[in-house]
Amino acid sequence: MVLAGGNDQIELIKGLRNRFPDIEIILIDMNPNVRAREFADRMLVISTMDYDKVLEAARTENIDLILSACGDQPMRTMAYVSEKLGLPCYLSFEQAESLTNKVLMKHKMLDGGIPTSHFRRFRPGDKVDIGNLAFPLVIKPVDNNGSKGIIKVHSIEEFDTAVNEARSFTLCGDLLVEEFKEGEEFSVEAFLRGGDPIIVFASKNRKIKNRNTFTICRNEYVPSLSPSLEKKIKDIVVRIGKVYGVDNVPLLIQMIVDDKENVSVIEFSARTGGGSKLFFIREMCGVDVIDNLIDITIGKIPDVTPSPINESAVINYVYTEPGVFSAIENLKELKESGLVKATYLYKPYGTRIMSSNYSSDRPVGFLITAGNTKDLADKIDAVNREIRILDENGKDIMRHDIFAYK
Repeated sequence: MVLAGGNDQIELIKGLRNRFPDIEIILIDMNPNVRAREFADRMLVISTMDYDKVLEAARTENIDLILSACGDQPMRTMAYVSEKLGLPCYLSFEQAESLTNKVLMKHKMLDGGIPTSHFRRFRPGDKVDIGNLAFPLVIKPVDNNGSKGIIKVHSIEEFDTAVNEARSFTLCGDLLVEEFKEGEEFSVEAFLRGGDPIIVFASKNRKIKNRNTFTICRNEYVPSLSPSLEKKIKDIVVRIGKVYGVDNVPLLIQMIVDDKENVSVIEFSARTGGGSKLFFIREMCGVDVIDNLIDITIGKIPDVTPSPINESAVINYVYTEPGVFSAIENLKELKESGLVKATYLYKPYGTRIMSSNYSSDRPVGFLITAGNTKDLADKIDAVNREIRILDENGKDIMRHDIFAYK
């Protein structure tokens, strides 16, 4: 049983079939039109967040494994069902819960000496009291991902409106309010194997500018880290393993690094990143995170040996005005010219896109590589001039201002 039906899960299905040619794969997703449907043997239209319905389906189908890739909420369901049915899993449900609930995570980080910003928790009905927290602050739902409901506020006057907006994206109503840290946001893919930290892949998240939200528009590859920063990150990986009681797991760590290389962990999870990160990692350092996931699920120690390529590279995400995503114009020519190395389709053609507010709104992403950062910037601008995202009337609805290299 595979939870969720996006591009990353298509790769999981392919990886499972490669390992186990006679396997039957049942896909679980609440959207009957997800892209992974055609790769599975059967599909059950169930929310991946509904523990009990997924558990009931797993019992009925007498499954041998339940897996998910690149998503926090399905990871919890995977651990819950595995624990209830005695199936192999690399996480207990308690571990999955503490790695996905942002409040539990923050408490454990502070108690365990993992560097992170100070915070407060607000439940529905709580009086607004930020205590000694210093503005600017970041408000986020404790049980959501994909940048939904995460808002930066600069003063107490903005606070109530931001709280109400953030609450509209949470099922439980709980919010986390934390101090904003200045610096560059790094996304680090690591692996903890037998207690030893391995840094697999590092990148920088670039956000859409001039907004108080945190929507990623570009993920930039970092071929190498300074020795001091690498040591600090490895120390954090080891401490995570001890504090959360995990080992032989992938770790996706989001962190802020300031100009003195001080590190503040935003959050992390025992999985690899979404948004085509698994393709990015495979392309730039030769590690197959899907193979690793299958290995650790069946109790095998994976071979995690990164071989980073010394190039400049980026996955640039496309956002649009509201409209129906109907076609990508000039894509074939851009691939043939070498300006675009790979394309990642996140939404089927015919999908109505409502906004450009959240990471989940993007219909497509492009992998662009070059020998250096200047050539990379030139390529991004060239792609931006040529590419068109067309609606059902042939109108270009692409937000070229977001895609542009700045």
